[in-house]
Amino acid sequence: MEDRKVRLRIYGMTCDDCVATVSRGLRNQDGVIDVKVSLKEGIAEVAVDSAKVKPEALLKNGVFTKPSHYRATLVDH
Repeated sequence: MEDRKVRLRIYGMTCDDCVATVSRGLRNQDGVIDVKVSLKEGIAEVAVDSAKVKPEALLKNGVFTKPSHYRATLVDH
């Protein structure tokens, strides 16, 4: 297992419930080890097992696909 940190810019979050929804969605993805989401910064720091998930795959997570209003872009990976 090779841990890797990925930073995502998250759009559409307006409250703590949004943070919880995005966090839960990312945690449910295979290969995600840990998630920290900041409402103030609009950033998610995601620790992943790089053997199981590529950073680009996080952008296709169900929490970011329609009908969800949350969107994400890669900042650091």
